[in-house]
Amino acid sequence: SIVKTSHANTNPELVTATLVGDDLTLDFQPNQFGTATITVRGTSSGKTADDSFEVTVAPVDDAPVVTNVISDVFADEDDPDIVLSLTNVFNDIDDDNASITKAATSSDASLVTAAVNGNGLTLDFQANQSGTATITVTGTSNGQSVSDVLTVTVSAVDDAPVVANAISDLSAAEDAAEDAIDLANVFTDIDDANASIT
Repeated sequence: SIVKTSHANTNPELVTATLVGDDLTLDFQPNQFGTATITVRGTSSGKTADDSFEVTVAPVDDAPVVTNVISDVFADEDDPDIVLSLTNVFNDIDDDNASITKAATSSDASLVTAAVNGNGLTLDFQANQSGTATITVTGTSNGQSVSDVLTVTVSAVDDAPVVANAISDLSAAEDAAEDAIDLANVFTDIDDANASIT
């Protein structure tokens, strides 16, 4: 009977060859391209015959991937803007990471807006707003994209009342009669009903 063996492989980093019975399995290694020559040997009665064939693996432009997930953000109402670094968030095995372009969108721009400048993601918290929004950050390289999503939670803060309508200065003559000043609209509180202001 003829015994078949996978006899030689010129590039096992590209593809490995495994022979079981009459089945030759080629296992292509990740992110590798190029050429390999596989030699299969048949042995019968101590004599051999070799058959060689070439395997060519063409390169494929891989999409970028997220390598460092952006952490969720917790803030208080009316906090100042924060800037997060996007320098090491994405990786593209086929290209220089510096060529990856980044963009961001907010699910609720009335709570927080998101803008990318270079490798910086600026989160701008809107005045007197609280709640939760998701920010989607997308990295694009050679027309292929990947996204990372983070959650922004803004906690409510009880604002102090403010003067909405200042009381005008008043001039009166000596011995003038009483004068009542209406204070109903002098103060306002964005968090509470104005009627509750004492």
